[in-house]
Parts: sequence; C-alpha cells; structure tokens
Amino acid sequence: MRWRSLVLVAVAILVVAGCKREFGNRNLAQLKINMTPKEVESILGSPDRTEKSEVNLETQRTMAVIKYFYDQDGQTVVVQFQNGRLVGELPKLKEQ
Repeated sequence: MRWRSLVLVAVAILVVAGCKREFGNRNLAQLKINMTPKEVESILGSPDRTEKSEVNLETQRTMAVIKYFYDQDGQTVVVQFQNGRLVGELPKLKEQ
C-alpha cells in the first residue's frame, strides 16, 4: 500500500512539473502577422496576463486592442492584436 502511494505522489509531481510552459525563438518565429489569438495560443500557450483597450479612430469609430504578455526566463514578450488579428513587430527573446 505504501509503495502505491509513493508512486502516485511521484506521478503527480511529474505531471505538475511538466505543465510549465516554455517557448523559445523557434516558437516565436512561427508567429505570423494576421493570426488570431487562438492561433497564437496554440503556439505559445495561454498568456500570463492580458490587457484590453479601445483606440478611438478619426472616423469616430473605435478599434479593439488586446495585448498578450508572456513571461519567460525574466523576459516579457508582448504580442498585440487589433480587431482580433496579430499586428506589429513580432517579438524575439534576447539570448542569455
């Protein structure tokens, strides 16, 4: 009975340790302008945090802007979406 408990604890520890999301420049290179948030999440995983805002345009309309923040090895990678599509400069991690 004790042996079984030890095995279950060991498996649980491995599962939790394996859940840590890590990515590198190889993953970031897969990002393409015009991707949806869901497509980006399929490559990088769920963001650590998000920011949503509205930008007022000159035409008296607004545009939805969402920023995804990913923390990795002391660095923060930011990807930005406008109207549900990836825009802007694609991020890269600094080599350490």
